[in-house]
Amino acid sequence: MARGESAVSAGWRPPLNILISLLVAVMVALSLGLALWLFLAQQRSALEQAQSTRVEDLARLVAARRDVGEALEGGAREALQEPIEALRRALGVDFIVVMDARARRLTHPDPALLGRPFEGGDEGRALAGDYYASRAVGTLGTSLRGFAPVLGAEDRVLGAVAVGVTLESLLPTLDAHRRQILAGLLALLLVAGLGVAGLGRYLRRQLLGLEPWQIARLVEERQALLGAVQEGLLAVDDAGRIGLANAAARRLLEDAGLGAPHPGMALADYLPPGALRDGLLAATPMRDREVSLNGRVLIASSVPIHHRGRGIGAVATLRDKGEVERLAEELTGVRRYAEALRAASHDFKNKRHVIAGLAAQGDLAALRRYLSELDQGMGQDATLDGSLQEPLLAGFLLGKLSEAREKGIDLRVSAEGAIPAFPDPAQAHALVTVLGNLLENAFEALAGAATRRVSLLLAVEGEVLSAEVQDTGPGIAADSLARVVEAGVSTKGPGRGLGLALARERLAHLGGELRLYSTPGQGTLVELDLPLTPPRLARSPDE
Repeated sequence: MARGESAVSAGWRPPLNILISLLVAVMVALSLGLALWLFLAQQRSALEQAQSTRVEDLARLVAARRDVGEALEGGAREALQEPIEALRRALGVDFIVVMDARARRLTHPDPALLGRPFEGGDEGRALAGDYYASRAVGTLGTSLRGFAPVLGAEDRVLGAVAVGVTLESLLPTLDAHRRQILAGLLALLLVAGLGVAGLGRYLRRQLLGLEPWQIARLVEERQALLGAVQEGLLAVDDAGRIGLANAAARRLLEDAGLGAPHPGMALADYLPPGALRDGLLAATPMRDREVSLNGRVLIASSVPIHHRGRGIGAVATLRDKGEVERLAEELTGVRRYAEALRAASHDFKNKRHVIAGLAAQGDLAALRRYLSELDQGMGQDATLDGSLQEPLLAGFLLGKLSEAREKGIDLRVSAEGAIPAFPDPAQAHALVTVLGNLLENAFEALAGAATRRVSLLLAVEGEVLSAEVQDTGPGIAADSLARVVEAGVSTKGPGRGLGLALARERLAHLGGELRLYSTPGQGTLVELDLPLTPPRLARSPDE
């Protein structure tokens, strides 16, 4: 079980969009609740401030009335109750109290309280001649009060006027404001809820429905995968900036003298002009293109990346051409070995059937003659086996001799002196590949020929192995002779023309050379030279 799966089985994990939605919803609710509290507190404070200013102003107006002053100077105080109450009702306040210098009420909404002392304890400053507003508890409850002194001659304080509104009477106004604010906040909460839901869907869509732990696991798996891939991977975004380079790509590019690529680098500033940069920036794929970076040849392929119909970049794979060629040589050699073994096995099966048939018939004379012919026919094979000290080449040529006999072709293999074992196994694989292609071409050229003979001569002079492959086929026209060593050019029709080109390329890779001679009607001769130098001298600088 994967680590991510075991973590999931340990307990349920809420999806990321739900977590974000809950977080945003809680934050929005807390923010709106705090805003509501602050707004209501400010609204209440502003309302109380406005009412305090209002009752103070009203107290000044009432204190300035002539009848109030006359009543406090000794006039008919009982006559003051009715007009003041009428004024109170007209002004919409809860009480207007006119008090004398000893704080005894001359007016009050409750007539039973007339003549009694004013309650609240906040009237002293008014009786001392100050104008102000205060908040205190009286007979009608907690109220906002405005005070103003009543002045007589020479600014003598005759008494005071208190105008007030109870907080209870302000509640309807506060409730009305609160309902409006709550309605607005609920509307904001609804809009925020819709926004949160949209945000959750957007995040899930952008994350392709993956949760954070799944994304973390994918990142870990991707890093492990990129590290395990032997091919270099280089990715760029739609702006031409490098986004990804695995370890193999960094190694190949550093070996090419470009330095290590880093995410965010502009591709145009990093790669020199050429096929690789053009392929990564193009809108069409590039397949197995040879690119040269400071003399180092790589095989590159690039594919543009699209997401929801829009190009978002490209990714390229990089391979060392020398490594690819070595693998190709080994694979081609294995195929040649398999063909040779198949021919040898088939030839041996036929001989075994003949021997079994003659033995079953009891014709010992015929069996002796057949075995003698086999000994004579295998003389060349035995001689060849003794001349070659390179086991891969010897086994391959023995198989080709069997294949030639099976096809009715007279294949003559000779060696001038001993052929030593090669210092580098890659040379043996390359030689098998080259000779296999040359002999195959020679066998095919003999189709329909009157004389079906192919000769192979091997020799070693100094540290150079030379070989000659000659056939008795129809030959090659002079105008085609210079072109048949090119890839895709062949006298056998379309889809051919790879053997000679591959042979020449393999030899050139190891410092060898291939030459072709042909005369129409007289066959074809192919000569090759292969240096038998140690691997460090035989390999090209690109490796």
